[in-house]
Amino acid sequence: MSAVDVVELLAQLVAIESVNPAYPGPASGEAAIAGFVADFCRAAGAEVRTREILPGRPNVVATLRSGRPGPALVFEAHLDTVGILDMGEAALRPRIEGDRLYGRGACDVKGGLAAMLAALAELAPRRDELPQDLVLAAVMDEEATFQGVRGFLDEGLPIAAAVVAEPTELRVVIAHKGCVRWRIRTVGRAAHSARPDEGLNAIDQMAEVVRALRRELQPRLAMRSHPLLGRPTLSVGTIAGGTGVNVVPAECVIEVDRRLIPGETGASALAEVDAVLADLRRAEPWITVEREEPWIVDGCLDTSPDAPIVRAALAACRQAGYPGEPTGVPYGTDASKFAARGIPSIVLGPGSIAHAHSAHEFIPLPELRHAVEIYTRIALSPLGS
Repeated sequence: MSAVDVVELLAQLVAIESVNPAYPGPASGEAAIAGFVADFCRAAGAEVRTREILPGRPNVVATLRSGRPGPALVFEAHLDTVGILDMGEAALRPRIEGDRLYGRGACDVKGGLAAMLAALAELAPRRDELPQDLVLAAVMDEEATFQGVRGFLDEGLPIAAAVVAEPTELRVVIAHKGCVRWRIRTVGRAAHSARPDEGLNAIDQMAEVVRALRRELQPRLAMRSHPLLGRPTLSVGTIAGGTGVNVVPAECVIEVDRRLIPGETGASALAEVDAVLADLRRAEPWITVEREEPWIVDGCLDTSPDAPIVRAALAACRQAGYPGEPTGVPYGTDASKFAARGIPSIVLGPGSIAHAHSAHEFIPLPELRHAVEIYTRIALSPLGS
């Protein structure tokens, strides 16, 4: 394969609708873009296999064999995007203005995917220079329930380290927060609003629940901190209750987002919440409150700054003129799933998270081109200790 124009490659990727079916509107999933990626990798000379994780929603795994024994270096990027309704026709019509390319997925994360594909194509004729096998895993479902990366990891491939593409402005992320999300429900008794004393107001109950969570947990969370991530947080993101203004509400539900820092787990965070609710029930017997099981539990990333993959990535970034110090971010990525399996992992890619999911999503083209250079250098770095 001749040298790849990474800008043209990104434009081709953006033009393929790959919206996760969890989002409203046009949402075809990952099949079309997976086919494009598989064809590109085969043409580059990689060994390619695809595997459906959900019907019609595959992962693509491409391998460059180094001829050397030992675990592989994995480059990982997700195939899916969030919805396109807010962008209209511009979502799938990539356009270049100045030094930016606009379109859905341009920075999250088709830019990183394009740069990894271009690096793979550049390395294919030089595979004998690779100190370990290079595997590119293009996975489905990152924007919803992470089934793609978990399906890839369940295959049990020996992995030395992983580089996960997300928009980090080409800064090396070695730590990020985890997340737990769940619902809390209060149960009352309906009555006519003209006679509220005959009912039991579930919204009033929920007001006490929210007040108790804030009063009891916020001071505790404020006492914890991570040097790169700051404090853990708890946020009530939605509330729903009642059927009409003239009816005492019989039910109220909130959804809670709890961001974890290293040292915390989903179980420990929920145990703290359960203790607050138990104390509230004892103090206020009129309150009936139930915590549902979480629908998402995602761990933290906390890779040692001395890990070989971190040192290799920092050196590659410095050579390209980017910051040579590790950093942390408050959002989650697929990297935590690698970390949970004991695999040293970093997050690194072109673009800014501030522009991801936005109605004017774009990626700076200088960062896109430099990402190819950085990924190539990382792949050529020995990962022995």
